[in-house]
Amino acid sequence: MADEEGEEQDVVVVASTRKRPKVAWSDDLSHDSEEEREKERLAQLERELAETPVKPIYPQEDLEKLVGFVMKMTTLYDLRDEDWTDEAKQGIEEWILEPKHLMLSVYFRGDKLKATPDIPLVHVYDLTYFLRPPDHVFQVSTFHDEITFGTFVDSVESNMIQLLENVYAPYFFSVNTWPDSVKSEFCSHIHTFLAKLTDMYYKMLGLTVLYIPQEGQQLSFEKASADRELVKRLEGVVVYWTHQMKSCLEDTAFVASQKELLCPSDEYDFWIYRHENLNALLFQVKNPAVKHITKILVTTHSTFIHQFQALCEEVVQKIAEATSNIEYLQVIKQPCAILECVVDPDEISRHIPKIINLFRFIWMESPYYNSETRITNLFKALSNQIIILCRNYIKLDDLFDGATKKALGEFSKCIDCCKRYREIYDVMAEAHNEINPNSWMLDTGSIFNYIDSFIQRCFDMLDVCNCMIIFGRIDELEPISKSIFAGARGDVFEAKCDNIERLFFSALLDVRGVAHTILDVQAPSWYDDILNFRSVIKDIEIIIENLVESVFEGVNNVEEAVLALFSLNNYSKRNNLKRIFKRKTAEVWAMFSEEVQESKKDMVSTRSQHPADMPSFAGRATVLKMRKNRLMYLKKIMTDASVWMMACSSSEEVIMHVNRLTGAIDVAIRELWISWTHNLDEKCGAGLNRTLMRKSAENPGLLECNIDSNILDLCHEAAHWENLLMDIPLHAYQVYMKGKNVYYVFESVLAVVKGYNKILDSLSDEERLLFKPLINVSSFIYPSHF
Repeated sequence: MADEEGEEQDVVVVASTRKRPKVAWSDDLSHDSEEEREKERLAQLERELAETPVKPIYPQEDLEKLVGFVMKMTTLYDLRDEDWTDEAKQGIEEWILEPKHLMLSVYFRGDKLKATPDIPLVHVYDLTYFLRPPDHVFQVSTFHDEITFGTFVDSVESNMIQLLENVYAPYFFSVNTWPDSVKSEFCSHIHTFLAKLTDMYYKMLGLTVLYIPQEGQQLSFEKASADRELVKRLEGVVVYWTHQMKSCLEDTAFVASQKELLCPSDEYDFWIYRHENLNALLFQVKNPAVKHITKILVTTHSTFIHQFQALCEEVVQKIAEATSNIEYLQVIKQPCAILECVVDPDEISRHIPKIINLFRFIWMESPYYNSETRITNLFKALSNQIIILCRNYIKLDDLFDGATKKALGEFSKCIDCCKRYREIYDVMAEAHNEINPNSWMLDTGSIFNYIDSFIQRCFDMLDVCNCMIIFGRIDELEPISKSIFAGARGDVFEAKCDNIERLFFSALLDVRGVAHTILDVQAPSWYDDILNFRSVIKDIEIIIENLVESVFEGVNNVEEAVLALFSLNNYSKRNNLKRIFKRKTAEVWAMFSEEVQESKKDMVSTRSQHPADMPSFAGRATVLKMRKNRLMYLKKIMTDASVWMMACSSSEEVIMHVNRLTGAIDVAIRELWISWTHNLDEKCGAGLNRTLMRKSAENPGLLECNIDSNILDLCHEAAHWENLLMDIPLHAYQVYMKGKNVYYVFESVLAVVKGYNKILDSLSDEERLLFKPLINVSSFIYPSHF
């Protein structure tokens, strides 16, 4: 009963639809002309378009089964049961119930599974498609026979291989209506295309996959051997197999691209890959389809099959070689893994001796890895590993952001690390050769080629860092002030310094633009970039040399020269500019020495001279003291400047002359003081007991000051000697202590004398007689009291 009901249901479903008649226009020869056939074809299309298919009606159980079939046949990456949402199932049901929808697409949009009756307009990783004939209604019992489905992935090659090999190729191989020559040529091209496409696709995945034609597999080898055209086509396939296997067997070393450096771990991984690839190739060779083709060609005594069979035997030998190499390279896996985790280049040298010893062990013990070429490759891989570690340690972004001193330390560390690696290698090679003379003769040029190139690039970047500090004033530890110049042309000199910075930053911007190639030892373009940078730096150095000469043209004394050097001092750190700064530094010391000599000459020529407003002894001593202070001031300037100023061979001699001259000045001052003290009268205080005024002997009737001039000179000298911090004799000091009163009384007496004399001068002789009693009274002189 159930079967009968099922049959009735099937009948109902089929009866509810109308199938189109099948017309093969290419086989219809009943028309007289091509025009009539075209008219009938168009009429048939109009009739088909006019027909409206009736939507099928399924029992719920059958509809769920059909949806389940689609779900099980869907093949997508990481597809899980929980991805099938009600919305996706609803999309499948709508497609099954709508015969006019010819295609169903199942794919992921983001993380959400979609089922739509059209091709997605957005990019998808993979897509499973289901196709049906126009207006076709599926049945549960025949669904798998009627449905056409497949999966497209993001690889065009893979989709093309599947479509050609599984859909179109079997159809062309089974065609019997074509002439043998046409079919043979066409099928040969199909085999060639599929063989090359398969090889290319899987080679990009790192695998060697043989294209196995399905043609002739259903025939016995006796029957297939009788088909000469088929044998020719199979020979063409075997020739391509031979080419693939030769390439696989000759691939004995991992070839790095220009963007990567191979490390010891990559060498180990290569032999793991080679072992797997050779085993996969051996597995393919043992495929029954391959054996069937081989048997066909052996039966026909093909000349191509023997080479293929020889290569199959060589695959077995190469597998044994790969197995042995893996066993020996296994010993370096852990030490190299530890080395890969090192962060600081200073720690790298601690791991190198152990790894080199393991290389030596492999060299001496391995049956297949004991050639100089392969050991050289291992050392080259170790060199690459060290370069990668150093390259990861250096932060170029931090450098170009201003961390110049940090970058200087990083580059210096990497240079020292690479040099220690070379030293360790040389020491161990020498020790090995002492035991086995001339046994360690590897190509060191090849081993250290990249190391030497990396060291050179580190030196290049050290130069760039120094230029950033010198010409760009970029220093993260201490600010570098802008150059400031005095004088009328100061603005011009500062503008030149600004222009120098602009030129440098333009060149630095070009270097930053190629930062990705700086430490890439496989990128030769860096040599042109650093050459252009150094060309700009050379132009800047010439500008600075001219600037230095221009600045010193306006220098007139030591102070200005030192200030000019200080303004330009940052440029003196450049090696190529040290010559001119050494010369200018020598000129500054020469100016100082010349001023010392001039002071010495002046001291001799003006030994007996003193300023008019100063006493004889103390005046000369004061002038000497001023000269000494000037020399000591210049000495201090030069001594302080020696901290940042470049060294000069004559500096010590000049300082020695200054010290001698200042010492001589101190002696001369001491001698003047001694001379003054010796000229002092021990009874110099007696002059204080004299009358303040007396009658003038030269001008009768007038008065004159009677204060002892020696007392005034003594006080004047004593005041200056006291300023010179010299001791004053006691008897003179007692007088000097009354100096203020003496000067006050002296000025007062002078005022009285001048006033009195002025009055008397204004009187005639007759008037003087009139005032004679008053004049006689005023002429009485009282003794002084100091």
